[in-house]
Amino acid sequence: EQIQQQRQLTNNLPDILGQLVPGLGPPTLQNSTRNLSLRGRSALILIDGVPQSPNSGFNTELNTIDPDVIERIEIVRGPSAIYGDGATGGIINIITRAGGDGPVVYDLGVSTSVGLTSIEDDSFGYGVQIGASGSDDRTSVRASLSYDVTNARFDAYGDRVPPNRVADTDRLGLFTKLGHELSDEQQLGLTYSFYRENLDNTTFFSDPSIILIPGLQTARAIDIGEIDYEEDPEQTNHVINLTYRHEDLLNSQFDAQFYYRDTELVQRFQDIRGRGRAEFQPQLFQTALDSSEWGGRAQFDTEFSDSFSLLWGADYGQEENERLVFDLDGPTFDETGSLVIADELGQTPKYDLETLGLFAQATWDISEQWQLSGGLRYDKFDATVDDTVLAFRRIEDDIRTGGDIQADDVSFITGIIYKPVPEIGLFASFSQGFSIPDIGLSSGTRLPVDVDISNDVELEPQQIDNFEVGVRAEFGQVQASLSGFYNESDLGSNLQVNEDGLTELVRAPQRNYGVEATVDWQPSNVWRLGGYFSWNEGESDVDDDGDFLALSSLQVQPYKVGLYVENDTAPGWTNRLQFLGVGSRDRAFDDDVDSFDVDGYITLDLLSSIRMGDGTLTVGVQNLLNNQYLPISSQERLGSTEDRRFAAPGISLNLGYSIQF
Repeated sequence: EQIQQQRQLTNNLPDILGQLVPGLGPPTLQNSTRNLSLRGRSALILIDGVPQSPNSGFNTELNTIDPDVIERIEIVRGPSAIYGDGATGGIINIITRAGGDGPVVYDLGVSTSVGLTSIEDDSFGYGVQIGASGSDDRTSVRASLSYDVTNARFDAYGDRVPPNRVADTDRLGLFTKLGHELSDEQQLGLTYSFYRENLDNTTFFSDPSIILIPGLQTARAIDIGEIDYEEDPEQTNHVINLTYRHEDLLNSQFDAQFYYRDTELVQRFQDIRGRGRAEFQPQLFQTALDSSEWGGRAQFDTEFSDSFSLLWGADYGQEENERLVFDLDGPTFDETGSLVIADELGQTPKYDLETLGLFAQATWDISEQWQLSGGLRYDKFDATVDDTVLAFRRIEDDIRTGGDIQADDVSFITGIIYKPVPEIGLFASFSQGFSIPDIGLSSGTRLPVDVDISNDVELEPQQIDNFEVGVRAEFGQVQASLSGFYNESDLGSNLQVNEDGLTELVRAPQRNYGVEATVDWQPSNVWRLGGYFSWNEGESDVDDDGDFLALSSLQVQPYKVGLYVENDTAPGWTNRLQFLGVGSRDRAFDDDVDSFDVDGYITLDLLSSIRMGDGTLTVGVQNLLNNQYLPISSQERLGSTEDRRFAAPGISLNLGYSIQF
């Protein structure tokens, strides 16, 4: 329900989660999770348990599925025994809708949006979604097809925001899910999801000349006319997921899964000619990602008694990953406007990554007041890195020599819950996480050419120790929670922005800590209000001298406050006013870690839904106060990336109508 409600404002999942989830970074207003860390560390993103996070990528893994087919999103903060690599910050598991129950039901939704600060022909966006679901005695099915277009966005001053992978983008989604009962105890499931984002729905481009203007500038759009791409800028994502369940196998519930994911992404071109880069480096280019993964998982959920159960099993994954640079022919582009690929180089080396995990997690209800849980996980990683000619190499004709990387370790978790009274639960936990760094980024430009990849410290895994304590309370009309966490690793893996605006992966001892609080209150049958507060910080010891400096604001976002008030104004008519406040942060700037500091901002949104006939009309007004601000994802852009300092959209209107029949 929350996801559907936020879709009255946006279809962009990073923005929906950034608005709702404590501990997660604020909305990026782009299709990227680059500034969307969970408690200052990376989160593993899954769709029905299928990993969507490549070991090395462009942080677009949340934009791989149509939000309309999402049933719910489960968020687990901190490491887990059940899932491994990439889950050092936590897990974001997207659960898709199951097939219908009963006769076939059809649903249809249409929407439109417009920026109110500059109403022009291409400022109108639109979308349509059609679907069907139903079942007979043994088989259920759900199918959905969606298409939406986000055209031009304009900031609070009425200036056009350059294309930022959300503005001037169209998306096509296809989703099918089949379920079949083989017997009363056995079920078989098959899901296929296709999602495509076209990133070139415009003739506008971000003006590179602002980089030459002294001081920090806000990106501005210029019309460069039609561009003829040899490789169109778009992202496509295919996911196939086959599942099997047996309700009573070896006195357990047995679940098995086999999956395949394929992600291909080609970005819009970049023109950095005249910016002082070495002549042998690409000056006119596109970056790209070619990543695929197949794997499987088998687990048993065994109940030894009414109070004690054990979940145990294994998972396996095989990933192929390559980040490319298409070096484009400059003279041909200047003469004809065509982008022809002159050479294909590696932004990072091509590599294969094999992962194996064994896990077990037990839960023991000691009494009505006490619950104890604990588990362990064994992770093993094997990577083979190819020799690669790097596009952005330090010296001419550099060839990155490949090698093999191997690592394995055991992680432990334990937790306890105590309920002094049924309405209050006190909890404490300790959990470990084991993860390898971004192999592509680590072995790409940071390391010297002659380094031994197989033994270099930059490619060593990290082991994280995480501690958390808190309390949850539920007193009828009031629900509240408060938690605090602290985690540390001897060899962290974090990003920071250099003075030239380029990103660097830093390996150093690291620690993160913070607090999160939520409260919800339903004073009557028609009123609901509440909110949350989350704050986290972090430091790393880059020189390993015992002197910890602040982590970059790429990793650690400022405090975040979310408030809402909701009212059932009349039968079938609900209104919601929501506030988001993002604080300032200058610790990393003061410690000379970042060359930028973060300025805080606030947003206010209005959401309204009205039952009309057999359907529902929704109205969403985003940035109701028409504030002019830059999200954190823009504030970190400087130097050679200053043309990506995109302003947030000004006040905008979104209308939608949906019906089932």
